[in-house]
Formats: sequence, C-alpha cells, structure tokens
Amino acid sequence: MRSVLSGWSSEYAAVPAFGICLVGAVLWGAGGWSVNSRTEDFYPWQVKLGLLGGALAIQLLARRRPAAAFGLMLALVAWDFTFGPSVVLWIALSDVIYLAVATGSERLRDVVSVTVLVLTVVLGVGATAFVGVKAGMYAVLILIAVIWSPIGYGRAVLAYRRLAELEREEGESRRATALADERRRLARELHDTVAGHLSAVAILADAAQRTPENPAVLQSIRSGSLAALEEMRATINLLTSPDDAAVRTTLESLEPLIETAGAAGVSVRLRLPDGPLPTAVEATLTRILGEVITNATKHAPGAALEVDVDVTEEHLTMTAANALLPGPTGSGDGLRNIAFRAESIGGSATAGPDDGAWVVRATIPMEVAR
Repeated sequence: MRSVLSGWSSEYAAVPAFGICLVGAVLWGAGGWSVNSRTEDFYPWQVKLGLLGGALAIQLLARRRPAAAFGLMLALVAWDFTFGPSVVLWIALSDVIYLAVATGSERLRDVVSVTVLVLTVVLGVGATAFVGVKAGMYAVLILIAVIWSPIGYGRAVLAYRRLAELEREEGESRRATALADERRRLARELHDTVAGHLSAVAILADAAQRTPENPAVLQSIRSGSLAALEEMRATINLLTSPDDAAVRTTLESLEPLIETAGAAGVSVRLRLPDGPLPTAVEATLTRILGEVITNATKHAPGAALEVDVDVTEEHLTMTAANALLPGPTGSGDGLRNIAFRAESIGGSATAGPDDGAWVVRATIPMEVAR
C-alpha cells in the first residue's frame, strides 16, 4: 500500500514546492526574509538564492525519499537558525514534514513526531528563558501551526487513503463472493434439473440396449431429452433473475421426469394437497422432488416411490420413500442440494434408511415463503 500512497502524493508534491519557492522570493523582495528584522540583510543575495534553491531541491527529493529529505531539511533549518531564522525554510520544513508523514513508513512517522516534539519543547523553553513567558507561548503557538499541523494533515490524508484502499479491497471481495455464489447457484440448477433428466436418459439408454424391440423406451428417451433441453432454457433464463422465485418453477415440470422414471421401472405415486402453493414453496418443492425422483430412478430401479405432501398453515411437509436396494451409493451431491433448497427459505431436510426403506423428509415454512 505504501508504494501506491507514495505514487499518489508524488504527482502533486512539486506544486507546493514551487509555490513555497515563489513565496520565499516575495518575502525576499518585501523585506520579510528573516523572523528577526535585525538579521534581515545578514545573508548576501547569493546565499539567499542558494537557500531558496536548496529548499526547493529538498522538497522535490521528498517526493521519492522522504526520510532523507526530512533529515536534510532539518539540518538546513538548524544551520540557518543562528543566522536568521529564515521564514521560507520553516515553511519548506512544514511541507517536508507533511510528505514524510503522508508517504513515509510508520517508523519515519514516529521519528518525525518525536523530533517535532523535542524541537517544540526546546524552542519554547529557550524563548521563555531568554525572552520571557509571552515569547515562549508565542513560539509554541507558531510551532504548532508550522510544524505540528502538517503532521495532523498527513495522518488524516493517510487514514483517508487507507480507508479508500480497504473499501476497494472489500468491494473486490464482495464481487468475488457474489461471483462464487452465482457459480454455485448455476451448478445447483444444472444438477437439479438438467443432470436429473440426463441421468434418467442414460438409464433408459441402457435399458434400450437390453430390449431394443421396446419402442416405449426410445420414446421416453426422446421425451427426457426434450425435457432436459427445456430445463436448460429455463436455467439460462434464471441466470438473469435475482432469485429462484423470479422464474416460475411449477410441479407440472416434473411430469417428463415421472414418465422417464416409469419407463425405467420406477412407479411414482405422488399425493399433493389441493389448491395452489406459494411461488417459493412450489419452486423449492419441485426442485426437491426432482432430485428425489432422479435418485430413486438411479439407485432403486423397479421399486415404487411413494411421495406424500401435507400442508398446514405453518409448514409444508414432504415425505418420500422407496425400497432400499443393495448397490453402490452416490456422491451425496443430490442430498446436499435437497438440504440446501429447504434451508434456503428456512426449512430443513433429512434423508436416510428407515425400516428397510430409503426415506427423504423435507419441511418448508409457509409463512416465510409468503
């Protein structure tokens, strides 16, 4: 971050440097070069010109090497103090302090703060001891304005830039999170819709190889392929919508999947409540049932699938059961998607063996959906 902040400040550091040089020339011409009027003409014009040039060079150096510039400026002001002090050098010191705080390291900022504190105490005590309390107070007030203010300005600008950098990083993080969420959402849609139909088509294709004389199997393959294509179109439409409810997903879309399961030997008996369901409830129930039917077709061919859906004022409860047959188990992606679908609107889902059957239960709140 330090290089970014330094580069940002260096673009504008030359503007005050040349401005201070111009102010010094005006003070020179107006007779206000020195704080002490008795030492106004102590320097010959060549020395004053050299001091202006030296202050300008140090300020420009502070653009890239703030630590070296602070040390050189401090040495120049200390050397000039016994002969002046020269007003323009203290103004230049103020600018170098600002650049050191705004673009330097944390260690340099600490060094600058300690140095300025020591300088204020020494000059304030010295002015009080040699001139009086009033002079000491004036000296401290002037030093606060000249060399303490740029520290405050520099730290304020640094904090603002750090905040801007944090906001930029947070924005990038939110964008990456949103992109990852959208990818996961697309993956769920593809798994819950297209993958289910294609899995059923693959099962039917295997059956068609064993019984090539059965035209009903080929017809089911065609129906399943068309259903997968239709689901693909719906998924593409879903990508332009803010949530699952934006694209109307209805229980009627399960009919091709049920027909395909029947062609594979899985009899699906689906008992639904009378009357319409809220949009989000129906969409979630459709996705869950699609996964249940697909899993039964893949892992329990020839076994009947019983699905009961009950609705109360508060919840919709879905219970699906089929015979538990021996054989390899799946990867578990489908069960995780079922749980995610239910939990996305405040429900829950479980799946597992129960008294010789594989049972999937899902509960979806009706009030939250509304």
